[in-house]
Amino acid sequence: MAPVLIFIAQVKAARTSVFVKQIQGTKDFESYINAFNGGDSAPKPDAVYTFTASGGNPASEWDAEGLLGVAGKLNFNEKFKAGQYIELGPAGGNSSHAYDAPATNKGSCTTAAPWQQWYIRYYSAVGKEKYYTILNVFSGQLLSCVQLNKDSSHANHLQLIQSRVLKRPSAADLWRFVYHRESNTFTFYNIKSGARLAVEARPGAGGQRATLLLHPEKENAAIARWTLQELPAVSYRDDAVVGFFERSKPFLGSVAFDQGNSIPLSWGPNKGKVLWVTQDSWDGRQLKGNGLFDCKDFFRYRNSMLLQPAKNDWDPVHTMNIERQDSRQNKPRQICDVLPTAEYAWPAAGIEIGRHVYIQCSEGDGLGPPKSQSLYQLTENEGLNWHVERLTPNGMTTEHQINYSAGMVKAPDGFIYVFGFRGTGYGYSLDLHVARFKPGLPTQWTFWNGKNWVPAPDADSKARIAIGKATVSVAYLNGKYIMMTMDQGFVCDSARSVYLATSDHPTGPFTELKKVYTIEEYLYGKYARYYTPVIHPEFNNGHRELLLTYCLNFSGCGVPDCKNGYLDPYFYRIKAIRVPYDMIGL
Repeated sequence: MAPVLIFIAQVKAARTSVFVKQIQGTKDFESYINAFNGGDSAPKPDAVYTFTASGGNPASEWDAEGLLGVAGKLNFNEKFKAGQYIELGPAGGNSSHAYDAPATNKGSCTTAAPWQQWYIRYYSAVGKEKYYTILNVFSGQLLSCVQLNKDSSHANHLQLIQSRVLKRPSAADLWRFVYHRESNTFTFYNIKSGARLAVEARPGAGGQRATLLLHPEKENAAIARWTLQELPAVSYRDDAVVGFFERSKPFLGSVAFDQGNSIPLSWGPNKGKVLWVTQDSWDGRQLKGNGLFDCKDFFRYRNSMLLQPAKNDWDPVHTMNIERQDSRQNKPRQICDVLPTAEYAWPAAGIEIGRHVYIQCSEGDGLGPPKSQSLYQLTENEGLNWHVERLTPNGMTTEHQINYSAGMVKAPDGFIYVFGFRGTGYGYSLDLHVARFKPGLPTQWTFWNGKNWVPAPDADSKARIAIGKATVSVAYLNGKYIMMTMDQGFVCDSARSVYLATSDHPTGPFTELKKVYTIEEYLYGKYARYYTPVIHPEFNNGHRELLLTYCLNFSGCGVPDCKNGYLDPYFYRIKAIRVPYDMIGL
């Protein structure tokens, strides 16, 4: 399992306090030094060790204490925002989900909050110089710097901040490292400014701050070297994917929505593209001048679909809605019709077979269970205008107990497996079920009853293949069926975690649930509501990490949805995280 990095400032000048096992002298440490000190860049040090501020000058008589982390109020989502300052703070900060170690163990890696943890990733090399990004676990954004105004009181005119993850990092987002063997410490240089990452005393203002050090004469008042320590890898927020769903232009069609299934395409001119499936969707023309929605307005479509031009293209302006010509509601961007007997049509999991894309759709009223379910067949075209047909698989037109929206997998045995759930435990738990069909017979489904494949759904507990939490998604990768499930996100419980389990077979059994992430999203100081988990195995970022998403729902626990007459689209958009394969045995 690849470790994660933390910057820690916990030093008494030249006397370094160490709270976790040093890796000095080990084989891993030598490999790390070779990679970071001009040696072979393979294996890439994706996220390896931790950082402790170490004495910058023996003459210095002040102490550096605290962890390097992202500043801002946790319960107002400020730590997610681009441009947030980088600060020194006590281990664990104000997180309710820091690691379970004594809070008095100052500087210990085991008490570090997620915003005090950092991944280091190799980016490129120029000659023997190697450049790296430093990515925050909590925000998913990059350690960077900005030039302040020349009349600023900041002596160096530089400010440490976090910046968004773009297709290519800027020079301000890149760092190089120099290893000092005599002290087993590192100096980190920002590529754009040439300045060193440091901790600086503030005699006039009191305390100390994280800074960038440009002037050698200031060394007596700063600590500019760092010692490495180790932590296991953890799941982290994928800021590039989060940014993909921050669609803020009126011409972009669907700009705020829930659900978010993805279907990789391989047919003809669409090879390498991805179809994204949404449910209730707001249109860009509904955005006001301030980028918000009017509280009196309502979503425009009961569903929509977007065509991403490539799996690695996370620029939202490149992804547009597909459309149809024969919409029952005369809404070309609403792909699945709302039936006369229903109020909603919510598509979800899907699969491509040849030139056709098949997508399960639930049809019902209010927020209740589906009254019917269908299978939509979309015929791909080179452009954005696709032909749409509603199909009715056997046993599904009146199925309301098991909702087959949890996943659709094209398995190695030649079948398409469709996963569904039946809610139990008053919305706090569910039973997972499975059906299947052959690629050439998309309406001829059979259903697992616990022993055999039968022609009608069986909602009995004997037919379940697993038990999940409140919501669920299923996908397939590396020979494993993967189940993602989340705690109930519509109540005010403190349990707000994401879990994964795997199976070698579509009918189970699945491994025990493993907690891989805790959701820390807030709406104006209170817990934000969340739902719609989805697994996206097709998005390989080259770091052996699984992409998961969930969505927020415009509401929080004990707080109004609207603020000053507006709804913020942030709270009705998809959020993304990455989970190391090694955490779940992939």
